[in-house]
Amino acid sequence: TLPIGDDEIYGFYLDEADPTNGNELHWTDTKPYVVYGYAAVPSNKTLVVDAGARVHFHAESGLIVANNASIHVNGSSSTTEALENEVIFEGDRLEPDFSDVPGQWGTIWLTQGSTNNQFSNLTIKNATVGILVSGNDGTANPTLELENTQIYNCSNVGILARTGNIEGKNVVINNCGQVAFAGSFGGNYDFTHCTFANYWSRPNQTAVSLDDFIQTSSGYIYESLIKANFKNCIIYGSSNAAINLQKKGTTTVFNYNFDHCLIKFIDYNNISTSNPLYQFSNTNLYTSCLIATNTSMNKPDFENPTNNQLRIGQNSAAKGTAKTQYSTFNDLLNQNRTSPTDIGAYNWTTFD
Repeated sequence: TLPIGDDEIYGFYLDEADPTNGNELHWTDTKPYVVYGYAAVPSNKTLVVDAGARVHFHAESGLIVANNASIHVNGSSSTTEALENEVIFEGDRLEPDFSDVPGQWGTIWLTQGSTNNQFSNLTIKNATVGILVSGNDGTANPTLELENTQIYNCSNVGILARTGNIEGKNVVINNCGQVAFAGSFGGNYDFTHCTFANYWSRPNQTAVSLDDFIQTSSGYIYESLIKANFKNCIIYGSSNAAINLQKKGTTTVFNYNFDHCLIKFIDYNNISTSNPLYQFSNTNLYTSCLIATNTSMNKPDFENPTNNQLRIGQNSAAKGTAKTQYSTFNDLLNQNRTSPTDIGAYNWTTFD
């Protein structure tokens, strides 16, 4: 068992010199890995995952990164449909009927004090929570850096961060039971050219949620949202409101800005006229954003969002409406962004 606070969880620490497996802190593309229970990265160690690695988690399994420990997922761009250089984390049920079933395994858990976590060209599928971030390392640097990272079919949340410190580029999340990205209990977040979608089959899910509190048995505890910047991002889904913002603390700061984003917010209850968090005309909060106030305007024109195909087409409102100054890196498919650039993780394309 592994000690987690006052609790214990079924699992084991990875060992650099395991008598059977050898160096368990270096995962290669030679053979697939299957994890039973939670594999934990010990303090002051780094788990390195090579490009092309395939990792399968059994039910109630996952990864835990301990205090002062790190994980580096070093995927790279692929040139074929085999995704030969992508790193894939998914369940261990490989039958076709299980290929898109949510909640088959636990989570990638970055515990309080884990540091210098880096994910590049990683796909996470069918977890309960794709990435759970429990705090930060106490420095100004991002605890988690995400680049070209895709998260699909999580039964609860794609990324759940509590007082996290995350920087993300070309992040795509879709089909989550509650929310695609949740910046809960404050934190520090910066996302550029990301696509946060949620086409879960129930009507009460959302794409992005931000708040400054947690509820305990004795009441609320508050923490400041130092920063939550979304630049050139698509935030959309099947429900009416793709964003959910809640500020309860009276002394905490709640700083956020959506800059050149496409946001779905169909406001049947006139929330935007009474709640200052949704004042879309306030350019300090919403800078040059496209707001989809009904289902026929400012559509992203996704290829097939139900099946996690979130490329945008030539009729997308996101086409050519991004802020070019933020477009300093290639899109998720490693294609050059040409001016005028497109909002979201993908350049627009003509679907086959």
